[in-house]
Amino acid sequence: MKLKAVACLLVGLSISGCALQKDYVALQGRLTTLEEGLNKNRSLSEGVEEKITSKNIRVTNRMESLDEELRTIRGNIEEAVHTNKELATDNKTLVQSLEALDKRLKALSKKVTRLESFIGYEPSDPSALKKKSPATQAPTPVTAQNLYKTAKAAFDVGDMESARSGFSTVVEKFPASNSADNAQFWIGEIYYREKWYQKAILEYQKVIENYPSGNKVPAAYLKQGLAFEALGEIENAHLILGELLRKHPEASESTIARKKLGQ
Repeated sequence: MKLKAVACLLVGLSISGCALQKDYVALQGRLTTLEEGLNKNRSLSEGVEEKITSKNIRVTNRMESLDEELRTIRGNIEEAVHTNKELATDNKTLVQSLEALDKRLKALSKKVTRLESFIGYEPSDPSALKKKSPATQAPTPVTAQNLYKTAKAAFDVGDMESARSGFSTVVEKFPASNSADNAQFWIGEIYYREKWYQKAILEYQKVIENYPSGNKVPAAYLKQGLAFEALGEIENAHLILGELLRKHPEASESTIARKKLGQ
């Protein structure tokens, strides 16, 4: 029974050691964040009033002191855990050592919190030492560019329904954006890949009519011509490709059109 009690005590000590290590890791993460904030303050303080530089110097000195104290605590924790694993006979001393380290960690946590406030960060919860929940982060803003990127990513992996829906949303909600003409073109491409050539021709025509100055107009003419060719309507295909050569002779798509027309 005595051996069993000792074993239980050692297990508890091991758990305490692990918990202290987690507290150390959490505090080290907070110090890393503070260092990044300090670096930002340094860059912003160049050429500003001398008092800001003085503040950064004080923060730097304090950070170095806290970092050194953390390294000391870590060494003590590792030594205590190592002693625990080797079944040290002086259990009472080990318990006292771990309790003392826990108090030092809590005191250091309060110092870090004050330092966070000093350089303008929102203080962390010193008892929980947890990161902010992802739910508290600001949602990605709904913009034409973000919607377009999401739809294009879906297109690239072959998720045509999600891509079609995303591109359509860009065209409907942001018709004047820089992404609208590209989105309209890719709608036509989706139908072209599905071999629904009649529908693809209509969608390409929207690019030509609604975005005449857009960068996708030459491509829309070319794909219209190829769609007519796929339908066996060679005469219409040649008419469209000829229109491409007439209006956009320098476009790279015109090189393909010339080959198709045998010019």
